[in-house]
Amino acid sequence: MTQGIEYEFEVRKKPTFSYIEIALKKGQTIQCEGGTMIFFDPTLEISTKKASSGFLKSLKRVLAGETFFMNTFNALDDGSLGLAPAFPGDLMHLSLKQNESWILFSGCFVASSVHFETQTNFLGLKRSFFGGERAFYLQIDALNGPGDLFIGSMGAFMEVTLEKDQLFNCDNGHLVAMESSVSFDIKKVGGLKSTFLSGEGVVAQLKGPGRVIMQSRNPREFALWLYNFMPKPQRTS
Repeated sequence: MTQGIEYEFEVRKKPTFSYIEIALKKGQTIQCEGGTMIFFDPTLEISTKKASSGFLKSLKRVLAGETFFMNTFNALDDGSLGLAPAFPGDLMHLSLKQNESWILFSGCFVASSVHFETQTNFLGLKRSFFGGERAFYLQIDALNGPGDLFIGSMGAFMEVTLEKDQLFNCDNGHLVAMESSVSFDIKKVGGLKSTFLSGEGVVAQLKGPGRVIMQSRNPREFALWLYNFMPKPQRTS
């Protein structure tokens, strides 16, 4: 087991179909995305509540690719908990220091310390319309102390660290997470032909400083690829 700031954990079956096993000590509590639980010991008590206070805040979280409800596991005694996102890929642990803040995309949130504050924010009309992906993102703030954050990717993780004012372009659908110090915008990099025919005419342009975490597969493109192999309704004369 690896010791995080709060929890002992181990990412197993890496890197394609990873799941995370978290060993909770008596009295510890962790919050998890709805639908991520694989197993848990009977020494753990589960409770379910709206992911955010208020109906509209929880609904905005759904628009960001997360679930309306969140599960909390409380350890009445020592016990283990297994978690994994719905999509195939890898899992990563992030240690958040006091006042550290991260922005999460693509429904990548899996679990975190319960004292983290979360809010769902709108990307803005321009970035939402031209980005072609989700219009909302999740922000995780460690305002009340350091802790652990667990995120998932579709495919493998890729990471870059940007220096101050360094620019970096990537496809919006491959973004997983970034430090809140990184600024984000949508830029056109090609002509009209590239924009409307190739799917590569607009990119997410990031500006440092800070860490950026990406995934090697785009969920939207993967879904479109699968659609080509699905049975189609037959026309009737």
